[in-house]
Amino acid sequence: MESVFEKEQVILPSLCDYSAKLSISAIAGLFMDAAMYHAETLGVGFTGFNERGLFWIAARTKIKILRRADMAKTVKVSTWPEEAGILKCNRDYEISDENGVIALGKTEWAIIDAKTHVPQKAKGIYPEGLVITDKTAIPEPFSVMKDDFEGELKGRYNVRSIDTDYGRHMNNVAYIKAVEGLFSSKELDELKISELEIHYKNPCFEGETISFYIKKEEDFMNIKIVKEDGSTSALVRIH
Repeated sequence: MESVFEKEQVILPSLCDYSAKLSISAIAGLFMDAAMYHAETLGVGFTGFNERGLFWIAARTKIKILRRADMAKTVKVSTWPEEAGILKCNRDYEISDENGVIALGKTEWAIIDAKTHVPQKAKGIYPEGLVITDKTAIPEPFSVMKDDFEGELKGRYNVRSIDTDYGRHMNNVAYIKAVEGLFSSKELDELKISELEIHYKNPCFEGETISFYIKKEEDFMNIKIVKEDGSTSALVRIH
Protein backbone atom coordinates (compact mmCIF):
# COMPACT_ATOMS: atom_id res chain seq x y z
CA MET A 1 0.00 0.00 0.00
CA GLU A 2 1.38 3.34 -1.04
CA SER A 3 0.52 6.26 1.24
CA VAL A 4 1.18 8.68 -1.66
CA PHE A 5 -0.21 7.95 -5.11
CA GLU A 6 1.56 9.42 -8.16
CA LYS A 7 0.55 9.41 -11.79
CA GLU A 8 1.98 11.04 -14.92
CA GLN A 9 -0.51 12.97 -17.02
CA VAL A 10 -0.19 14.58 -20.45
CA ILE A 11 -2.04 17.90 -20.65
CA LEU A 12 -4.47 16.90 -23.40
CA PRO A 13 -6.68 19.34 -25.36
CA SER A 14 -9.73 18.19 -23.38
CA LEU A 15 -8.06 19.51 -20.21
CA CYS A 16 -7.29 22.96 -21.60
CA ASP A 17 -9.16 26.24 -21.85
CA TYR A 18 -9.13 29.02 -24.46
CA SER A 19 -5.48 29.81 -23.62
CA ALA A 20 -4.28 26.26 -24.40
CA LYS A 21 -3.42 25.86 -20.74
CA LEU A 22 -4.74 23.53 -18.04
CA SER A 23 -8.09 24.93 -16.85
CA ILE A 24 -9.11 25.33 -13.22
CA SER A 25 -11.92 22.81 -13.56
CA ALA A 26 -9.50 20.36 -15.20
CA ILE A 27 -7.15 20.75 -12.22
CA ALA A 28 -10.06 19.84 -9.95
CA GLY A 29 -10.85 16.92 -12.26
CA LEU A 30 -7.29 15.61 -12.12
CA PHE A 31 -7.41 15.82 -8.33
CA MET A 32 -10.69 13.89 -8.23
CA ASP A 33 -9.46 11.24 -10.67
CA ALA A 34 -6.23 10.73 -8.72
CA ALA A 35 -8.24 10.39 -5.51
CA MET A 36 -10.33 7.67 -7.15
CA TYR A 37 -7.26 5.78 -8.37
CA HIS A 38 -5.67 5.87 -4.93
CA ALA A 39 -8.88 5.04 -3.07
CA GLU A 40 -9.35 1.99 -5.31
CA THR A 41 -5.91 0.65 -4.38
CA LEU A 42 -6.79 1.12 -0.70
CA GLY A 43 -10.12 -0.69 -1.00
CA VAL A 44 -12.18 2.44 -0.30
CA GLY A 45 -12.84 3.55 -3.87
CA PHE A 46 -15.94 3.17 -6.03
CA THR A 47 -15.70 -0.63 -6.27
CA GLY A 48 -15.23 -1.29 -2.56
CA PHE A 49 -17.71 1.35 -1.43
CA ASN A 50 -20.34 0.33 -3.98
CA GLU A 51 -20.30 -3.19 -2.58
CA ARG A 52 -20.81 -1.78 0.92
CA GLY A 53 -23.52 0.70 -0.10
CA LEU A 54 -21.32 3.71 0.66
CA PHE A 55 -20.53 6.86 -1.31
CA TRP A 56 -17.88 9.59 -1.02
CA ILE A 57 -19.05 13.22 -1.15
CA ALA A 58 -16.91 16.34 -1.25
CA ALA A 59 -17.72 18.92 1.42
CA ARG A 60 -15.08 21.55 0.64
CA THR A 61 -12.24 21.99 -1.83
CA LYS A 62 -9.42 24.53 -2.01
CA ILE A 63 -7.12 24.89 -5.02
CA LYS A 64 -4.01 27.05 -5.31
CA ILE A 65 -2.58 27.71 -8.77
CA LEU A 66 1.08 28.66 -8.93
CA ARG A 67 1.50 28.29 -12.69
CA ARG A 68 -0.64 27.26 -15.63
CA ALA A 69 0.55 24.09 -17.40
CA ASP A 70 0.71 24.24 -21.20
CA MET A 71 -1.02 21.84 -23.56
CA ALA A 72 1.01 18.76 -24.53
CA LYS A 73 3.29 19.02 -21.50
CA THR A 74 3.61 16.10 -19.07
CA VAL A 75 2.97 16.65 -15.37
CA LYS A 76 2.92 14.47 -12.25
CA VAL A 77 -0.27 14.34 -10.21
CA SER A 78 0.15 13.26 -6.58
CA THR A 79 -2.39 12.65 -3.83
CA TRP A 80 -2.41 11.35 -0.28
CA PRO A 81 -4.92 11.15 2.58
CA GLU A 82 -4.61 12.86 5.92
CA GLU A 83 -5.60 11.11 9.13
CA ALA A 84 -9.37 10.64 9.11
CA GLY A 85 -11.52 12.44 11.65
CA ILE A 86 -14.71 11.04 13.14
CA LEU A 87 -16.96 11.98 10.21
CA LYS A 88 -14.70 13.68 7.67
CA CYS A 89 -11.22 13.32 6.22
CA ASN A 90 -8.97 15.55 4.15
CA ARG A 91 -7.11 14.46 1.05
CA ASP A 92 -4.22 16.49 -0.38
CA TYR A 93 -3.09 16.99 -3.97
CA GLU A 94 -0.13 18.30 -5.92
CA ILE A 95 0.58 18.79 -9.63
CA SER A 96 4.19 19.35 -10.62
CA ASP A 97 6.57 19.27 -13.57
CA GLU A 98 10.32 19.40 -14.03
CA ASN A 99 10.31 23.04 -12.85
CA GLY A 100 8.44 22.43 -9.62
CA VAL A 101 4.91 22.68 -8.28
CA ILE A 102 2.12 23.90 -10.57
CA ALA A 103 -0.94 23.53 -8.35
CA LEU A 104 -1.89 22.42 -4.85
CA GLY A 105 -5.19 21.33 -3.40
CA LYS A 106 -7.09 19.71 -0.59
CA THR A 107 -10.61 18.36 -0.29
CA GLU A 108 -12.63 17.57 2.79
CA TRP A 109 -14.53 14.33 2.12
CA ALA A 110 -17.41 12.70 3.95
CA ILE A 111 -18.94 9.24 3.63
CA ILE A 112 -22.69 8.68 3.28
CA ASP A 113 -25.00 5.72 2.91
CA ALA A 114 -25.80 5.55 -0.82
CA LYS A 115 -29.50 4.92 -0.19
CA THR A 116 -30.32 6.92 2.93
CA HIS A 117 -27.64 9.64 2.54
CA VAL A 118 -26.99 9.33 6.28
CA PRO A 119 -23.37 10.30 7.19
CA GLN A 120 -21.16 7.35 8.11
CA LYS A 121 -18.12 7.07 10.37
CA ALA A 122 -14.85 8.02 8.66
CA LYS A 123 -12.50 7.23 11.50
CA GLY A 124 -10.68 3.98 10.75
CA ILE A 125 -11.84 3.88 7.13
CA TYR A 126 -8.32 3.34 5.75
CA PRO A 127 -6.79 -0.17 5.78
CA GLU A 128 -4.70 -1.27 8.71
CA GLY A 129 -1.00 -0.79 8.05
CA LEU A 130 -1.35 2.30 5.86
CA VAL A 131 1.20 4.86 7.00
CA ILE A 132 -0.37 8.32 6.86
CA THR A 133 2.14 11.00 5.89
CA ASP A 134 2.36 14.27 7.85
CA LYS A 135 2.78 16.23 4.63
CA THR A 136 0.05 18.75 3.86
CA ALA A 137 -0.37 20.50 0.52
CA ILE A 138 -2.21 23.51 1.96
CA PRO A 139 -1.54 23.83 5.72
CA GLU A 140 -3.98 26.68 6.41
CA PRO A 141 -7.57 25.76 7.26
CA PHE A 142 -10.53 26.20 4.96
CA SER A 143 -12.02 29.70 4.98
CA VAL A 144 -15.11 30.66 6.95
CA MET A 145 -17.68 31.43 4.25
CA LYS A 146 -21.21 32.72 4.86
CA ASP A 147 -24.11 33.11 2.47
CA ASP A 148 -25.59 36.20 4.16
CA PHE A 149 -25.02 38.51 1.19
CA GLU A 150 -27.21 39.34 -1.79
CA GLY A 151 -24.64 40.09 -4.47
CA GLU A 152 -25.16 40.89 -8.12
CA LEU A 153 -26.70 38.28 -10.40
CA LYS A 154 -23.95 37.16 -12.76
CA GLY A 155 -25.72 34.35 -14.59
CA ARG A 156 -27.89 31.24 -14.46
CA TYR A 157 -27.18 27.65 -15.42
CA ASN A 158 -29.43 24.70 -16.17
CA VAL A 159 -28.07 21.48 -14.68
CA ARG A 160 -27.87 18.86 -17.44
CA SER A 161 -27.46 15.11 -17.41
CA ILE A 162 -23.76 15.44 -18.26
CA ASP A 163 -23.23 17.52 -15.10
CA THR A 164 -24.41 14.75 -12.78
CA ASP A 165 -22.55 11.82 -11.27
CA TYR A 166 -23.35 8.38 -9.92
CA GLY A 167 -25.17 9.94 -6.98
CA ARG A 168 -27.44 11.71 -9.51
CA HIS A 169 -26.53 15.14 -8.19
CA MET A 170 -24.37 17.82 -9.82
CA ASN A 171 -20.76 16.68 -9.78
CA ASN A 172 -18.38 18.75 -7.66
CA VAL A 173 -16.14 19.52 -10.67
CA ALA A 174 -19.18 20.56 -12.75
CA TYR A 175 -19.80 23.38 -10.26
CA ILE A 176 -16.28 24.70 -10.83
CA LYS A 177 -16.66 24.46 -14.61
CA ALA A 178 -19.93 26.40 -14.39
CA VAL A 179 -18.18 29.09 -12.33
CA GLU A 180 -15.43 29.38 -14.96
CA GLY A 181 -18.12 29.75 -17.60
CA LEU A 182 -19.59 32.79 -15.85
CA PHE A 183 -16.71 34.89 -17.09
CA SER A 184 -15.59 35.81 -20.58
CA SER A 185 -12.03 35.00 -21.64
CA LYS A 186 -11.23 38.71 -21.24
CA GLU A 187 -12.57 38.71 -17.69
CA LEU A 188 -10.63 35.56 -16.83
CA ASP A 189 -7.43 37.15 -18.16
CA GLU A 190 -8.06 40.15 -15.92
CA LEU A 191 -8.96 38.06 -12.86
CA LYS A 192 -5.83 35.88 -13.09
CA ILE A 193 -7.34 33.42 -10.62
CA SER A 194 -4.65 32.02 -8.31
CA GLU A 195 -6.93 30.41 -5.72
CA LEU A 196 -10.42 28.93 -5.70
CA GLU A 197 -12.29 27.54 -2.72
CA ILE A 198 -15.73 25.97 -2.87
CA HIS A 199 -18.02 24.77 -0.08
CA TYR A 200 -20.82 22.41 -1.09
CA LYS A 201 -24.06 22.97 0.85
CA ASN A 202 -27.11 21.44 -0.88
CA PRO A 203 -27.02 19.18 -3.95
CA CYS A 204 -28.45 20.19 -7.31
CA PHE A 205 -30.10 17.76 -9.69
CA GLU A 206 -30.69 17.39 -13.42
CA GLY A 207 -33.20 19.92 -14.72
CA GLU A 208 -32.65 22.47 -11.94
CA THR A 209 -31.70 26.05 -12.77
CA ILE A 210 -29.12 27.57 -10.46
CA SER A 211 -28.28 31.26 -10.12
CA PHE A 212 -24.87 32.80 -9.45
CA TYR A 213 -24.58 35.96 -7.32
CA ILE A 214 -21.21 37.67 -6.95
CA LYS A 215 -19.89 40.14 -4.42
CA LYS A 216 -16.47 41.68 -4.91
CA GLU A 217 -14.30 42.35 -1.88
CA GLU A 218 -10.91 44.07 -1.80
CA ASP A 219 -8.81 40.90 -2.14
CA PHE A 220 -11.28 38.30 -3.40
CA MET A 221 -14.69 37.63 -4.90
CA ASN A 222 -17.47 35.66 -3.24
CA ILE A 223 -19.95 33.73 -5.36
CA LYS A 224 -23.18 32.30 -4.02
CA ILE A 225 -24.84 29.54 -6.03
CA VAL A 226 -28.57 29.48 -5.33
CA LYS A 227 -31.12 26.76 -6.08
CA GLU A 228 -34.62 27.41 -7.42
CA ASP A 229 -36.09 27.10 -3.90
CA GLY A 230 -33.83 29.93 -2.69
CA SER A 231 -31.45 27.73 -0.70
CA THR A 232 -27.69 27.97 -1.13
CA SER A 233 -26.20 25.11 -3.13
CA ALA A 234 -22.56 26.16 -2.87
CA LEU A 235 -20.29 29.04 -1.89
CA VAL A 236 -17.19 29.94 -3.91
CA ARG A 237 -14.33 32.30 -3.18
CA ILE A 238 -11.78 33.23 -5.82
CA HIS A 239 -8.57 35.25 -5.48
